Order: sequence, then structure tokens, then C-alpha cells
Amino acid sequence: MILTNLILKKLFILSFLLSLVLLSCDKEPEPESEPIWAYCNFFHYVPELESVIWEVDEVEVPDAKDYAELFPGSIILDAAVENISFTVKQSGNKEVLATEIFQLEHEKFYNITLCGTTGDPFIFIQEIETSRPGEGMVKFQVFHSAPGQSSIDLYMGGTTADKRVVSDLDVFNFSEPFEAQGFDARATITVSAHSQEYIQDSVLLHSIFNEEISSGASYLGVLAPSTFDPESELTLWIYDLPHE
Repeated sequence: MILTNLILKKLFILSFLLSLVLLSCDKEPEPESEPIWAYCNFFHYVPELESVIWEVDEVEVPDAKDYAELFPGSIILDAAVENISFTVKQSGNKEVLATEIFQLEHEKFYNITLCGTTGDPFIFIQEIETSRPGEGMVKFQVFHSAPGQSSIDLYMGGTTADKRVVSDLDVFNFSEPFEAQGFDARATITVSAHSQEYIQDSVLLHSIFNEEISSGASYLGVLAPSTFDPESELTLWIYDLPHE
């Protein structure tokens, strides 16, 4: 699920009148400076909220964004490092749900997530590690966004101890980025409640034949309800991440 909308912190417009003035001068116009960009993936995983509205430095992003919809955007900075405000509102009454200020850096990539519950929503930022995985490998990072669920373990390619790639990940936390064999990720992914050893009765979900996962690529996996209904079954949402 990829959208190609562009978020601009400021819109620079060169008027026709100014263009005429410049053309009337004998001096060469000064070259325009290159814009300073930061890149963000926005998404929300708050159950009971079907869609939300994002604001970046008080500029509203066009159209409400649905639950679990990943929205990539580019932000123009005024300097190589700048504090940018992010606000999320309900799509209906536009009540403010959460607002935060984060420091963004030139040419860096971030996941910016609204998570929590309707009674206690919050915005979380995580820089995306963009190095390319090794040959035959895939790079993953996992986010646990299932309110009410205890910490989790995640396995790829089996359920033996050597196939455990994430251990004891608490709710509303990201795992460290990790690499796994591409064929293991494609074969099977298992998420279970955390335990010292694998227990069949603790399995939360089991995914097989993950053919969309490609070796040499990077992904974000999000454990969350499959719809904005908090009673819906858990699923592992998988999104492409940028890499060098």
C-alpha cells in the first residue's frame, strides 16, 4: 500500500512580476539553493479510529488517512537539523488527539506513528536504518501495536530457538533492525506471546507462503488488529522500507 503524496513545509512561489524584474537586469541571477529534505512514513494504529488527519507544522495533510494506511511524505527543512511539529486529529470533529515536536535531519528517513488507545493516544518517531541487507537476506524491524497484548516473540522459518529473531518485545515498542534468510521469511513467520521456550498454545498468529517478501529488501512488520475494530483478529502488517 503505497501513496505518493508530497508534504511541503513551505511553498515557494516566484511571481511573474519578479521574473520580469530579474530579466530586465544585466546581472546573472543567483543560483537557487537545493532544498533540504527529510522523509517520513506516517501511519496510525489506534483501534476504534477508522481514519485521522495529520498536520505538519500546522499545515494539514490533504485527505484523512485510514487505519493501517502507510502514507509516505517528504518535508522541506529550513536547516540541516530542525524541530518540526506533528499533530493528529480525528477525521470527523477534528478534535486534537496528540501533538509532538520531533527533530528531523537532512536526508534521513523516519516512521512516525500514532498508536495507543482512544483514551491515551500518542505519536512515536523511529529513525529508519537504511543500510542494505546482505546477499540472500532480508532486513526487518518489528513494531508491537496490539493494545492489551503482553510482550511477544517472533520466529522466521521455524519455531526452534535458532529461528527466534525477536524476543520479549513490549507493546508500543520497535525491535532493533535484524536480518534473516530470505527463504526463512518467505516460508513462515510466527508470532507468539513471550516465553522462555516456544509454546504452541502461546501462538498469536502464523503466516506461511509470504511470497511478497524479496531477498535484498527491507521491511517493517506491525503486529496490530486487522481492522480498526479492537476485537478483530491480530495480523502482521508488512510494509516496504527504503534502503541504500
